[in-house]
Order: sequence, then C-alpha cells, then structure tokens
Amino acid sequence: MDMEVVDALCKVVSASPMKAATAVVLQAEKELQPWIAKDDNLGQKMWRINQRIVKVIIEIMRNHDSLESLVVVASASDLLLRATDGMLVDGDAYTLPQLKLLEATAKAVQPVIELGESGLAVADGLSNLLKCRLPATIRCLSHPSAHVRALSTSVLRDILHTSSIRSSPKRPQNNGIHNQHFNLDVIDWGADIEKCLTWEAHSRLSNGLSIEFLNTAARDLGFAISI
Repeated sequence: MDMEVVDALCKVVSASPMKAATAVVLQAEKELQPWIAKDDNLGQKMWRINQRIVKVIIEIMRNHDSLESLVVVASASDLLLRATDGMLVDGDAYTLPQLKLLEATAKAVQPVIELGESGLAVADGLSNLLKCRLPATIRCLSHPSAHVRALSTSVLRDILHTSSIRSSPKRPQNNGIHNQHFNLDVIDWGADIEKCLTWEAHSRLSNGLSIEFLNTAARDLGFAISI
C-alpha cells in the first residue's frame, strides 16, 4: 500500500465512507505485516506499510459522522488486534500509530453504543480490544518518549471515560440483550487499570527499573500505586 494509495483512500474515506471502509478492511487484512523492529530495508518497508494502513483505519474510526463505516472497521476484530500487536516494539515510531488507534477505539465506543441494539456486539469487541491491550498501554507510561507517555495517558483517560457510558439513558435495555452481549457492563476499568499499574510497578522494581514516570501518570489518572 504505497503513499499514493493511502492518500487516495483517505480522500475516498471522506467522500464515500461506507464504500471506503469495506475496501480498507479487505485490503488491510491482506497487507498488514508483523510489527518487527528491523533496521534493514525489509523491516523499514514493513513498518511503512503498517503505519499507512493504521493511518487509514484511524481516519475511519475518528469519523463519527459516518457511523456505518465506523462499524465496518470496528467489527473487524482480528484486524484491529493485528494492527495493535506491536505496541512494545522499540521506538516511538512503532508505538505511536498503535496508541492513536487505541485512542480512536476508546472514543468510538459511545457513538457505537448509541446506534442501539445493532451496536452492542461492536462495542463489546472494542472494549475487548482495549482490555487486551491494557497491559501494553500501561507499560507505555514508562516509555522514554514523552510523546508516547502522554498519548498512553490520554488513551487510559478515554478508557476510563467509557465507564460513564453505562449510565447513559440512550443505552438500550430491550429483552435483556445488553446483559448477554455488552461486556462494558462487566468491565471495571478503574479496578483493571489499578491492578495493571501495580503489577507494572512491581515488575519494573524487580528488574531494577525506575517507576517515576509510572507514578506520575498514575497520579494524573487519579490512582495511587500500592507497592
């Protein structure tokens, strides 16, 4: 997926979101590469391909004016997992695009839920992705890059915000369907984030690493790490 193709797709996303979303998912599923840190030409090429794919996915996920296209991408659970499978690969150039995708994912939860019953399974998939990537997001709080640390903190803040959606009057409760499928009801994000922060602090200390950045982020998010 060269730069011209990505630029063209971005324009199509704006002009015909639904059509573009379907094309992007099909193309991305074929072309997304493993996130491998290599300085050789092949490694750089693989990284560029992934970065461009993720850029287009984010463009669609952020377009809340076209929820149908957002749902197409948000429903591609395997693709989203693969697109965020290299968050801990060395270098902020690898990590930042994936964090931006998680940020877009967290912000997409509420508009998807507001679609009603049809959005519940999609919202469940998004919340599962966020939970799956929670340990890696927490680890990014200690990243050498200030940009990565700030973005990972922002992602966690957006994840915490999804907890308030549970009390939204717009949430459908017909026939108990939300109890069967909507996983956000049973995820205690505050407790999960606190556990991950504590685990990460213990892990870093046991390896002789500083938890200064981790403590700072925890305080910003309203947590106190128990050692």
